[in-house]
Amino acid sequence: MNKIILISCVVFMIASCKDEIGCQECHIAFQNANNEEVEYELGEYCESNLQDLEANGYELTEQQIVGNDTIPAGTYAPSDIHCEEHHDDDH
Repeated sequence: MNKIILISCVVFMIASCKDEIGCQECHIAFQNANNEEVEYELGEYCESNLQDLEANGYELTEQQIVGNDTIPAGTYAPSDIHCEEHHDDDH
C-alpha cells in the first residue's frame, strides 16, 4: 500500500513539473490611442523559448494591423508580453 502511495506521489510531482514549464500562448499587449489594450498574437512558446521571451521581450520586425489598430514594429519589453500563467511568472 505504501509503495502505491509513493509511486502515485512521484508520478503526480513529475506531471506537475512538466506542466509547469510546458508551452503557453503569448501575445503583445499594445495600448492604442484610446488607451485600450490591443492583442497581437505571437503564438505558442515552449520551454526555454518561453522563458527567453518573458525575460527579454520581443522584436516585432514589421508593423501589424489588428482590426482598426496598427501595432508598430519595434522592441516590446517583457512587461508588454503576456502569456498564460506558468511557473514563477505573473503575466
